[in-house]
Amino acid sequence: MIRPLRARRRTPGATLLSYIGLIALFALISVFSPGFADPNHITTLLIVAAFTGIAAIGQTWVIIGGGIDLSVPWTLNCAAVMLTALARGQDGMLVWIIPLILLGGVLVGVVNGVGIAILRVSPIVMTLSTNIVLQGLLFIATKGFPPPPTPRAVVWLATGRMGPIPVILVLWALLAVTVVLIERRTSFGRYLYAVGTSPTVATFSGVPTARTTIATYAVSGAGAALAGILLDGYARQSYLGMGDPYLFTTIAAVAIGGASILGGSGSYLGTIAGALILTELTGLLPILKLESGYLSVIYGVVILLTVALAAPTTQRLIARLLARPDAASAIVSD
Repeated sequence: MIRPLRARRRTPGATLLSYIGLIALFALISVFSPGFADPNHITTLLIVAAFTGIAAIGQTWVIIGGGIDLSVPWTLNCAAVMLTALARGQDGMLVWIIPLILLGGVLVGVVNGVGIAILRVSPIVMTLSTNIVLQGLLFIATKGFPPPPTPRAVVWLATGRMGPIPVILVLWALLAVTVVLIERRTSFGRYLYAVGTSPTVATFSGVPTARTTIATYAVSGAGAALAGILLDGYARQSYLGMGDPYLFTTIAAVAIGGASILGGSGSYLGTIAGALILTELTGLLPILKLESGYLSVIYGVVILLTVALAAPTTQRLIARLLARPDAASAIVSD
């Protein structure tokens, strides 16, 4: 039974379209803003995209598995604030602080996963509730006071270079290779797509659906925590609300990358393209003299269109139109 479910796991067409769109958008912006294609500016775009890309690692797996994680913003924010609060500007304690914070992100994800897979709470309700709880706990812990400065080692991770290559891009590349290999080469990858395609069929096929779901949310929590650590280093400070922009950014990156919001298809390669496209769009706004609010409109439209296109009724409609182009009038009459 798992064999037919695996057929949906790879979406090379959707991923390819994402990269074609990425290149086309880059070329279009470069025409109106020649400095956009400058190597230094390209490096800056890649660095900015890395934060979304890293935060969206777990979001990709969660969405492929048929869920969604709305706790990313304050998991990220908690990681950044707790890092600076515990380290107090000192590099020496990072040896245990960073693993502890990543473990905390995993714990947040496990709580989400258990609530969804074992207690059968809706993913939206579970993760949004967790997000609100984390927000409240962080306000209680900080009492509104700014945390100490960011340790220099963390700043180096986010802004330093290994020769001409930024450290964060090396880290992102290593993570991307690992994630793609897990998706394509491991039993967990097969389980992930099977659960997203049909949890019931996957269960009867022997797939450990609960463990798979919990694992995806655990990875999402760890990815958000790591993104928070890196963003803390990039901004050289942590502050309340710094994770808010990543609520729909990670979801939109996955959607633009060709994944179905309803689960069962997609890949992290596509999410990488989605993160880069969103970063390009951010750079396009000043050129068009548009406010940042337009970016939120784009996120909402992308997510809405993705959900609509993934709906079974829409897919049947498209299939009928492709099979019989003259069937439009018949469909309207139905």
